Amino acid sequence: MAEGFEKFIKFGDEEEVRQILGNRSDRSDMQPDANEDFVLEEDLETPDIRPVRSESGKPTVVVIDDDYQTLDIMKIYLARDYECAVFSDPKEAIFYMNTHLPDIIFMDSYMTVMSAKKMISIIRLYKEMKNVPIYFMVYEEERDVFEHRKDTEVEGLITRPIARGELQKILDKEKLREYLTKD
Repeated sequence: MAEGFEKFIKFGDEEEVRQILGNRSDRSDMQPDANEDFVLEEDLETPDIRPVRSESGKPTVVVIDDDYQTLDIMKIYLARDYECAVFSDPKEAIFYMNTHLPDIIFMDSYMTVMSAKKMISIIRLYKEMKNVPIYFMVYEEERDVFEHRKDTEVEGLITRPIARGELQKILDKEKLREYLTKD
């Protein structure tokens, strides 16, 4: 199976992906659409997925959280100086990162659709994202648990509710401001 297709199905069911892409041979109960020209062949080459940096020249920040208030706050804080992509669904974030290379990722430590550990493992499959810093957004009462756990895939923690000063310290630490001063 082609490498790009393997990456695409890591978080889903291969059979479901094949059905989505048009392979109707396994679905004999459905009538084929007369206007449908695309059928997935076993030897079909899939494109090599390579995320790229933002064309705006601004650093890209990806925020993944099922709390819409946090997403709104992060978007307000980041909108002026950064390309900010916010997602309430981790799968949507993965599709976005297929084509857009983030400079930093902030994600909820407990997500309902997909575990944070699974999300990180998918992100790290991309060689372009091996070194992208990931920060967990945690509540104060959760902070001790995550600080003692020392997850090697996570760069650090940011406490909720998100404070602009704490966020800026992280962005400065990761040197994202360097993008803004380059001409």
